[in-house]
Formats: sequence, C-alpha cells, structure tokens
Amino acid sequence: MNIEQLSHLCEVLESGSFTIAAQKFSINEADMKESIISLEIEFGIKLIECDEESKVIPSFECLQIISHIKEIVRNCQGIEEEIKSLNKKSSVNTMYDVSLF
Repeated sequence: MNIEQLSHLCEVLESGSFTIAAQKFSINEADMKESIISLEIEFGIKLIECDEESKVIPSFECLQIISHIKEIVRNCQGIEEEIKSLNKKSSVNTMYDVSLF
C-alpha cells in the first residue's frame, strides 16, 4: 500500500469513474484499475463494485474504512504542502542551528 494507491481509490470513488480518475492522475484506465486491484489483494477485501450501468460504487467493507483512507490522503497532502513551503524558505536561508538536534 502506498499513498498513490490510496489517492487513486479516493479519486475513483469521488468521480465515480475509473476513466475520470485516471485522467486526473495522467495514467491510463488499466493502470488505475490495477492500482485498485493491488489494494484489494493487499487488504484482502473488495473495495469497489460496479453496478449494471458500470457505475463505480464502494463495497460495504470500503465504506467502513474510507474515512480513514481519506484522512491519510489529506494528511499526506498537508505534509507535501508543508515540505514545499519549507523548501522555499530553506532556499533563501540555508543556515541551520545544529544544536537543536
């Protein structure tokens, strides 16, 4: 499991479509499906089901954990934003007080 796979799952569920989610991540639909299938195998549960009209819907098990997954994705996005901010600041001032470590 990695954050990219969790992000893929969130986007597939949010958009209701493997195609739309794949476009957002600039990957093909087959790779998006493979990402989700890999998660399902690792978790040992079905995460996504498709109805008669090929609409993507979360499984019962997915509904039990999706709020945790969304929180993880949000937290990782927050970390990435903080790191970008720190990188901008550190490019201006590269002096560190090593006594803090």
